[in-house]
Amino acid sequence: MTSLAETALERYGEAIRDVAALPEIGDLAGARVCVVGFTGQVGSAIVRVLVEANRTTLAQDPMHVTGIARDPRPGAPVGIETVYADIARGVPAERFTHVVYAAGVTSDYRSRPQEVIESQLVGLEATLEGLAPGCTFVFVSSARVYGRVLADEPLSEDSVASVTPMHLDNLYDSAKRLAESLCLWHAERRDVRAIVARSGNLYGLDSPRSSTSVSELVREAATTGRVTLTGNPASVRNYCCTVDFAQGLVRAAARGRPGSAYNVGSDEHLTTEELASTIAESLGDVEVVGPADPGAPSYQRLDIGRAKRELGYAPQLSIAEVLPAVTAELQAGS
Repeated sequence: MTSLAETALERYGEAIRDVAALPEIGDLAGARVCVVGFTGQVGSAIVRVLVEANRTTLAQDPMHVTGIARDPRPGAPVGIETVYADIARGVPAERFTHVVYAAGVTSDYRSRPQEVIESQLVGLEATLEGLAPGCTFVFVSSARVYGRVLADEPLSEDSVASVTPMHLDNLYDSAKRLAESLCLWHAERRDVRAIVARSGNLYGLDSPRSSTSVSELVREAATTGRVTLTGNPASVRNYCCTVDFAQGLVRAAARGRPGSAYNVGSDEHLTTEELASTIAESLGDVEVVGPADPGAPSYQRLDIGRAKRELGYAPQLSIAEVLPAVTAELQAGS
């Protein structure tokens, strides 16, 4: 591992410890917490925070943490109970005081539509139905609920979605929209503390098999020496580290309004070309290849003001700080 990767890893670990020491963590003393999809990128980050909190902040009254996922993975984290089961059948949610629902596919949704439906709709509803009134439920959604936005304007939680009714993007985007509405229904009709956290484009560690826009570009660069852009190089996306997103989840569980959504991203917005250049610079000697047919640029400029005001959310990390460690982990796992 290079010195840059070691420095990035240290910074990542420091950020984990900072989240584990938040005052809101105290609300989880003695809680029974479930992380659905704990082997994914978001699930791995929140589990790492919870394990660190049990070791430090909550050492006198730790949480019981259960991780649920469909498939086992090597090196499951120490300090949690692991359950491997078909999420489409729901989880034994009545046991828990808090549930973070982070299950589901990401960038490869077009090749796995059944898994999208099973995780975002069938399994989600079965899980929500099993929750006891008063249970805190945080659903990991996506800024893709806003659709393909062609104007470079900030997106607030109340922005109207721009949707083409028949489009393959809807396999994922509309599944998230309906999932959010299921959370709202259970908040209003069953007194579940259901809160939605909308992510931008995420990157992080502890999930080397993850398939996200960032990880796929890093893998391509590491194996072929190229980064191939598939969309307009001027398209803008919000990029957020999973540790910062985990901070948002912890704060949302403690402070979030039931039935409400929060943009939990960062203050960092990059064009696709800027992201590719950052990856190329991190790896060195990488060619950036533009698309043959770029189409019109689209924009995902997240306004995270509500999360800052209501939750106290304060993202800390930048992609340049963390990318060397992400690259090293993906190269080691390939």
